[in-house]
Amino acid sequence: MVLRRIFPAMYTAKDSEPANSKNGTLYLLRCVFFMGVRKPPKRYFLAYCLWSFALNLCSTFYQPIGFMTGYVIHLSEFSPGEFLTSLQVAFNAWSCSTKVLIVWYLVNRFDDANEILDEMDKRITQDSERKRIHEACSLSNRIFFFFMSVYMMYATNTFLSAIFIGRPPYQNYYPFLDWRSSKWHLALQAGLEYFAMCGACFQDVCVDCYPVNYILVLRAHMQIFAERLRQLGSDPHESEEERYEKLVQCIQDHKTILRFCDSLRPVISGTIFVQFLVVGLVLGFTLINIVMFANLGSAIAALSFMSAVLLETTPFCILCNYLTEDCNQLADALFESNWIDYSKRYKNALRHFLHNLQQPITFMAMNVFTISVGTNISVTKFSFSVFTLVKQMNIAEKLSKTEEEVENLY
Repeated sequence: MVLRRIFPAMYTAKDSEPANSKNGTLYLLRCVFFMGVRKPPKRYFLAYCLWSFALNLCSTFYQPIGFMTGYVIHLSEFSPGEFLTSLQVAFNAWSCSTKVLIVWYLVNRFDDANEILDEMDKRITQDSERKRIHEACSLSNRIFFFFMSVYMMYATNTFLSAIFIGRPPYQNYYPFLDWRSSKWHLALQAGLEYFAMCGACFQDVCVDCYPVNYILVLRAHMQIFAERLRQLGSDPHESEEERYEKLVQCIQDHKTILRFCDSLRPVISGTIFVQFLVVGLVLGFTLINIVMFANLGSAIAALSFMSAVLLETTPFCILCNYLTEDCNQLADALFESNWIDYSKRYKNALRHFLHNLQQPITFMAMNVFTISVGTNISVTKFSFSVFTLVKQMNIAEKLSKTEEEVENLY
């Protein structure tokens, strides 16, 4: 199968193959490299620097400015639907650029996390354990390509629907370009906007999907760790010292898991906080556009955009809830192990360990929001508040009347 040869890490490896948890982030980190935020390789130093400059100039730095400048200069020429299509993307573009800068500053945290995954893999010895890791890695990579498909589908749908009506997708401002003057200028501006948006979507996939990729692999390790805890003290041929050494090793395993979470916590905190700030507003504008102004083509593009926005926070928030449940299962597994008849030293160590296991692993968005499904629902509900406000103030009707008046003048 051709796809399997090109993307082998998308498929589950054989149980006999060694566990390699880094495979779960293989394609993610390759795309992070192509974002131009890594240290340039010596062999392709100039090419990488030029690519990084072109992509980040268009997508990270200029695109948000282009949106705002376009509004200032050509606001009266926007139809309500075009304005909302551009506005919903503008807010997301600003948030995407901010998240890219956060990842750029903390990109070495991904390498630290992968090194810790290598430590965890050393404890994987059985075929059943290797199978869980392989399944988590393949699922992680498939989710990454699903994110990429949804995001790129939005960019392409918006581009095609805009070209069909003879306008650039977002009407950004580009010096020396007036898309109204000729078809050549229209094609050039549409191409530039499409390139910038594809670059932004490419970046957005990386900065939105990395928490999912890493936490999926972590959950597989935690499930294996739970089984390891449950088996403590079950071997009747072990000496007291051997049992105690196994307990100490499990304590070290738990510390490794916590170090893994700590290595990713600053990146996750910053990027999810930025997304929580804008998700409700962006979804509100998208709903208004779909219900009140969009034709079929722009409605399909807006629905693709809405799907992409929901993917930015929802899957990871769900995983955070599962992670809390996994922590509870670790404590239950240790309590269910065979410990009642063992020495006081063993029981004291187990008691302290059990207390630490009962502290759930949580991620915070800049110490303001707990990242969870409840928080995600709360910020998403704000979109309905935005929609209701616009409906009650009759802003949509006023925009439609203004558009009709402008058309009557001509």
